[in-house]
Amino acid sequence: MTKQNFENATQPRENSERKNMLQEADVYKMLVSGEQWGKWQGFQFPMSEQYVTIWTPIGTEMHWKPGTWIAGKHSLAYFWPNTWQIIHANYYEDGRFAGCYCDLVLPTPSYTSASRELAYVDLYLDVVVRDDHSVYTKDHEVFERAAQRYPAVEEARSKVFEAMNQLEEQANNWTGPFAIIPARLLRTDWQALSAAELHAAISSLR
Repeated sequence: MTKQNFENATQPRENSERKNMLQEADVYKMLVSGEQWGKWQGFQFPMSEQYVTIWTPIGTEMHWKPGTWIAGKHSLAYFWPNTWQIIHANYYEDGRFAGCYCDLVLPTPSYTSASRELAYVDLYLDVVVRDDHSVYTKDHEVFERAAQRYPAVEEARSKVFEAMNQLEEQANNWTGPFAIIPARLLRTDWQALSAAELHAAISSLR
């Protein structure tokens, strides 16, 4: 993904899909070096005007730099504008909660439910929630190596560790951004629903 594409990622494209289908959106995971680490295509899941949610069903191709793999769990990814985290809530095939993977990132642009591309710059630190709701943080050593190499990472140190500690506490108490995450998905065929069915289904998750 080029710098120009990244800057344009907040600009919505004309919606050419059928109105009774979820809008497709490309998601890019970027590194502070400007390198693209990962990309996948999900579906805009319009739950709120306060944040953007991307639905990625089982079977989606995940194009990571080390290689392409197939998503083995359903996922709802939450993007909040101007915050230091993105939360990926994962679910087993039957809709049971499978945990959360929380990326610490540079604050993201103000995406909307009309955005066709979303990009985030990973800062290496992660908060992980297991399916039993136990919580741990990871990749501290990766962050330290990156901080030695990239000034932008070192400059973000105090903010990103503050955000990580807060996110870990919120995950342990299931408060803050975690409070909106569904404990279970009653259905996983969102992208196939009609407009009326989708509205009712999304309303039931709020």
